[in-house]
Amino acid sequence: MKQSPLIQNIKELLDEQQIRSHYELAYYLSERGFENISQPQISRILKQIGAINIKNSKGESVYSIKHELMMPTLETKVHELVIDVHTNEFLIMVATIPGSADIVARVIEFNCAKNLILAVIAGDDSVMVMPKRIEQCGLIKHKIDIFFGTKKQLI
Repeated sequence: MKQSPLIQNIKELLDEQQIRSHYELAYYLSERGFENISQPQISRILKQIGAINIKNSKGESVYSIKHELMMPTLETKVHELVIDVHTNEFLIMVATIPGSADIVARVIEFNCAKNLILAVIAGDDSVMVMPKRIEQCGLIKHKIDIFFGTKKQLI
């Protein structure tokens, strides 16, 4: 389950570059092989991924992704709803974009280590996963990371 190459490249560019305008973003996208991307298309994608204008260290207005503002749409892939996955020796916590935790919890229940999980509890923007056995926290976290693409699969 991968996000569209265009969205993935826009996110990478916003992380790597100090993008100041739609025009500048279109230029970098064309360097990566995405020709003829319209300004309305860029605007729509920036809104979808939760990009906002912030001031950088030089005082310039640049785009940055603020995960808390990302709103899911019908085109949003389920793995795009997960921001991060953390664990301690007792629980696994999955951070999601607001309003997405219940969807992510259901996906975890039915697709990620179902036989290893005692319970999955969803809030608004976080999911708590309780393992059947404490020593399985790391394994469950790994399976969640792989399923949602938050970590590369080890070969």
